[in-house]
Amino acid sequence: MNLFVTQLRSEKDQAEKIRLIEQINVATGAMNDLFNALLDISKLDAGVLAPTISEFPVDQLLKRIGMTFAATAREKELRLRIISNDAWIRTDFILLERVLLNLVSNALRYTAKGGVVVGCRRRPNLLRIEVWDTGVGVPQNQQENIFREFYRLATAEQDRGHGLGLGLAIVDRLCRLLGHPIELTSAVGRGSRFAVSLPLATPRPVAQPAPAAAIDLAMGKFVVVVDDDALVLDAMGGILKSWGCSVATAKSDTDALVALAGHARQPDLIISDYRLGDGRTGFDVIERLRSSCGAHIPAFLISGDTAPERLREARASGYYLLHKPVLPMTLRSVVSQLLKDHAEHRTGPATASRKSTDRISAAVSSPAPPPQ
Repeated sequence: MNLFVTQLRSEKDQAEKIRLIEQINVATGAMNDLFNALLDISKLDAGVLAPTISEFPVDQLLKRIGMTFAATAREKELRLRIISNDAWIRTDFILLERVLLNLVSNALRYTAKGGVVVGCRRRPNLLRIEVWDTGVGVPQNQQENIFREFYRLATAEQDRGHGLGLGLAIVDRLCRLLGHPIELTSAVGRGSRFAVSLPLATPRPVAQPAPAAAIDLAMGKFVVVVDDDALVLDAMGGILKSWGCSVATAKSDTDALVALAGHARQPDLIISDYRLGDGRTGFDVIERLRSSCGAHIPAFLISGDTAPERLREARASGYYLLHKPVLPMTLRSVVSQLLKDHAEHRTGPATASRKSTDRISAAVSSPAPPPQ
């Protein structure tokens, strides 16, 4: 990314500038994929992810997987077949979706021709979701290793520009967290089958919600951003303003109070860095601003610190902790969810925050919200 940025500074040709910007975007995406995967590993190892168990038709999940990977399969000229199933299952929707997203992504990555099939088999009290591919296969002596961090199969067919060797490590940890056994059957040159077993649930009628008009929850909201990094303040303030927000930025809680004195309204949302100068924390900032305004204003934290103890502290506090670098899609998901929660008048600050914390944590990595 640094090399592309250096070229961009001196480039005069407009077409080449556009190409360099696209390459910077690809490099940024790869960096964010790595950071997010490492953060997933940290959360799982720290024990801060708590499953939210519900019962739902497995077909809702299968359809989402199909929509997510349809374009990728077409680009690689592979067949992607999702076999419909009317079974209901009992598990955490979003965490199981993360498992399947990683398995299908991995299958497409290691398949050069043929395709990928996702389907289900019923067993006594269980449903097995299986992901089949016609890829390179996994040698018998490597089938345990592929669930280790940063382990990647060395194959000529593999696209070395993608894949971090963390997807299956995350799958393994999520399956253990959910208590869903995962099995691998594979033959070199013939492909692989991953199977996840989970409990069946009793089917029930599903009410079809009426279509709702799209509402931009951020538009017109007043947001306070506190961070002692001027670059972060500039970036966060800019993106929030582009969404139609009014924004006040400050390097400390004291500066934030001064900025608020110049506004005739109280904030709709507070975003604070976790660690600030003089030993202050985002907890201190949020509580001081709430106290000054006399209102329970929705708030969340941002941080570059991914240590397990930070994750535990944030979870214990009930605040959602968003890690730098912040993707605009992720930021908008968190902002929208907290504003929505506040508008619905959920009960109790700790309860409301913690209910949304786990759901946001997984939902920002998914293309759409889970079924209610």
